[in-house]
This record gives sequence, structure tokens and C-alpha cells, in this order.
Amino acid sequence: MSNQAPEQNLINEFIGHMRNHADESLCIEELYNSNCRSKKFADIEFSSKSKLRWVIEAKSDDSKDKYNTVHKIFGELLKETGRANRAECRHGVLIPESAIEFYSRAFRLIDRDKFLGFGALIPIDTVFVSSPSGAKQITWEALYDAFKTE
Repeated sequence: MSNQAPEQNLINEFIGHMRNHADESLCIEELYNSNCRSKKFADIEFSSKSKLRWVIEAKSDDSKDKYNTVHKIFGELLKETGRANRAECRHGVLIPESAIEFYSRAFRLIDRDKFLGFGALIPIDTVFVSSPSGAKQITWEALYDAFKTE
């Protein structure tokens, strides 16, 4: 059995999509890190062909610890804003496309204005969602609103 973190498969999939992305603001020109266990970098850090520096934290619901990953997203993003030279970075979150509803439902336990305020504080530029067929972006607000209550 592999000792690989669930996020690493997600990261590898996402990096594959970004290496050939048509949008130069997302297409990887230089990859600094794609390791979820790095202590010096975010899970994913790269410069795009248009020279944007991306700092992305990846979380997956594919683990026994999935409920704790909901809380870890906030801590990891706060940690990244405390690192040197982050002022010009674009911040993002990466989740599996299949986990949008899981995270949205969990985030609904947080007051919507506080959740959105946290996204503005970082600021979170985008939420990436990845699947084997590709990667897309949604907003921090759309992630919160994705879960539809009956």
C-alpha cells in the first residue's frame, strides 16, 4: 500500500492539465513545487507563461481524514500569506471536481459573510476543480453556494 497522500494524485492530475492549458495566465512555464508534503512551499507553486505566480493549496475528500481537510484549508491558506514574497502571488485552492458538494456542504456551517470575508482577506483568486477530463475554475463564493439544500 502506498504512503502517498490523497492530495498528491490530485496535484499530479492538475499539473498535467496546467502544462498544456490554453490560457497563458494558467499554463505552467516554471514549476517550483508540486509536492503536498513540502514545508517550504505551497502544495503547488508555479509561474505561468504570462508571468503570474500561483500559490495553490490542494485538499481531497478521498481520505479517512476528509472532514478535517475542511478546516485545514483555512490554516494552510493563512500560513501561505505569512510567507515572504507573497504580495504579488495569486492564491488558489484545488479540490477534486467530485468533492465540490462535500466541501460546500461543510462550509455551510460557517456564516456566509465570514466565509466570503476570509476569501477576500487572503485573497483567494480562484478555486480550481480537477477531474481526469480537465480542470476548471469556480469562485470562492460559488464553492460556498454549490450545495443546494432541499
